[in-house]
Amino acid sequence: MGNANRGGLLALAGLVTAFLASCASEPPPAPVVTAPAISPDALVGRWGFAAYHRDADRTRTIKEALAQCNKPYVIKQGPNGGLMMNLADQSELSELVLKPGANGVTYLGPPGDAGTTDDRQVLNVDPNSFTTIWVDPDNAGRYGTSVYERCGKRA
Repeated sequence: MGNANRGGLLALAGLVTAFLASCASEPPPAPVVTAPAISPDALVGRWGFAAYHRDADRTRTIKEALAQCNKPYVIKQGPNGGLMMNLADQSELSELVLKPGANGVTYLGPPGDAGTTDDRQVLNVDPNSFTTIWVDPDNAGRYGTSVYERCGKRA
């Protein structure tokens, strides 16, 4: 191999090394965090409540939740604009807030960071229903996916 070829290869190797070094030093892009897509007002009301552990049970669970409207789970506005609801394993109500998470995920939990073990991820919401699952794997395993169906439908 001639000196010209070696010089070209060394120059190319230097460029590749510089390129790889610049890639390694660039931080990954930050996840996008936006405001929660849900207003607390949308969750205030009287709800039939049920839960499931297998996705195949969702349709049946929605019917079971509607049947619970004779003894509804009542969600009221909290004194600080949050929602009065129960945390896992707690009989007393706590004021929970809707919190924005990365990439458009919304969490429901105590004030503070989003996505902590006391939070529930809001999977979907419409005027007459919403679904949540606990972030904490132990709570999710015990309580499953929660379905709330509005008692007295909104138009």
